Amino acid sequence: MTPPPQTAASADTDLVMTLAGADAVHFLQGQTTADFENTEPGAVRFAAFCNPKGRVIADVLAVIVNAEHVMMRGRQAVMAALAVHLKPYLSFSKSSLSHSDWCVSCRTVNAAKPPPEHTALMHYDADTIVGIEIPRGDGIIERWQASESAAPTNDTALLPLAEVDIITARARVELDTIGAYLPQDLNYDLNGTVSFTKGCYTGQEIVARLHYRGTPKRRLYRASLDNTFDERHDAIAPGARLSNQANRAVGSVVNLASQDNAQQVLIELTPDAASDSVFLGEPERALSTIQACFEESDQSTSPL
Repeated sequence: MTPPPQTAASADTDLVMTLAGADAVHFLQGQTTADFENTEPGAVRFAAFCNPKGRVIADVLAVIVNAEHVMMRGRQAVMAALAVHLKPYLSFSKSSLSHSDWCVSCRTVNAAKPPPEHTALMHYDADTIVGIEIPRGDGIIERWQASESAAPTNDTALLPLAEVDIITARARVELDTIGAYLPQDLNYDLNGTVSFTKGCYTGQEIVARLHYRGTPKRRLYRASLDNTFDERHDAIAPGARLSNQANRAVGSVVNLASQDNAQQVLIELTPDAASDSVFLGEPERALSTIQACFEESDQSTSPL
């Protein structure tokens, strides 16, 4: 296995890694929260890798190229840690994980043209793909490409992936939050990242028990924070503590992206705190326009 190289931008840069070999799809079926059985070329899965305590150590967007070739996009620093975590498991698998030089970008589609409904694999020849386009909803296309030479067409506008993730309420694991959250904290059980009908995977018992016999204590919300510079305030970082008026911890910052004169953030928060004032840092800065990313508070289905 070849881990991805580290750069100064690793903390918030995404890259694409390749899982190749006869066991590639089977390996993901046994290691992630998503169901990879009976997948066809072009199938897309959002998936999470968990530790034995059910905490998420990495999130990926996976595209099935064929039964022996899967490409996965994730945060560069997180993928480096994931490569180390998976090394002992891969030693017993007929598959290998390696980094690629593919780049990731997002673009909006001209409103006059309907966006594609399905993932497109762009081939150089019968055996070589040079690009992948994935619909992300809201007229947004995520593109992976083998080089940076291809430019967007005139009817598109580029968007930072971090902004797209917040628009689509897709929580991401960052370097500072590896192992910090249960899938339910990030709404992974509500947006298809977790399958509750597949077989076992690392951490599955904890995740399933909460789903069927418990109620998640925290959920994912979208909020805004004034971006006006103030040297008294520390920079916002994933994992930063959120508190209520009594200075009691009620959640944390998951992801953030600058937009106009504000920071748009995804936060995991106790549901009862969402209707009250929520503060970040010392001295306190109040979050505004706190909105639940999903209407459901939980998906517990057991009558117990």
